[in-house]
Amino acid sequence: ALRWALAGHEVLIGSRRAEKAERVAGELGEALARAGTSYEFGHGVNADVVAGADVVVFTIPFEGVRPTCEGLREHIRPGTVVVSPVVPMRKADFGLIADLPPEGSAAELIAGLLPHARVVAAFHTVSAALLKDLSKPVEGDVVVCGDDEEAKELVMGLVRDIPNLRPLDGGPLAYSRVLEALTPLLITMGKRIGQPNLGVKFI
Repeated sequence: ALRWALAGHEVLIGSRRAEKAERVAGELGEALARAGTSYEFGHGVNADVVAGADVVVFTIPFEGVRPTCEGLREHIRPGTVVVSPVVPMRKADFGLIADLPPEGSAAELIAGLLPHARVVAAFHTVSAALLKDLSKPVEGDVVVCGDDEEAKELVMGLVRDIPNLRPLDGGPLAYSRVLEALTPLLITMGKRIGQPNLGVKFI
């Protein structure tokens, strides 16, 4: 939200509770003010926010995917681009491990629950902590997967709007299984080597 606001996009913050959406929108606005930028985030309950959005990003835990999609199915307009950075994972003795659903991936589950939307998987390997820290650049490659080429190009453009991130076409949505499996590895390995904000770069 912060980085796209800096790029000039209109960003709306949605939540199940209006007061939480208002609080988060205010906190994000204050973060931009500290960085020297004046910006007011729109906010509201999820159903109202997604109804007017061209792009919806599901920044939710995997456990919330099914109830969220079922609750918003009638509010998301046909053709809306839905971006999934969602990662199903669980704790193991050695750290975190992917726990992919029978549908193959969280993104594929979302696509099945929202057949009228255009689902794209992206941002799984980008550190949320770095995205929030406006004093530091966010570097790396972002693999973007989807079955709708136009939707995928749109999301790749959103990646380019964040300086130092490079979008890469990762092919069909089925490859989201690989992306979602990679994230817990990055988190666990980052903790082991003392670099919690690991990303990926293809050379």
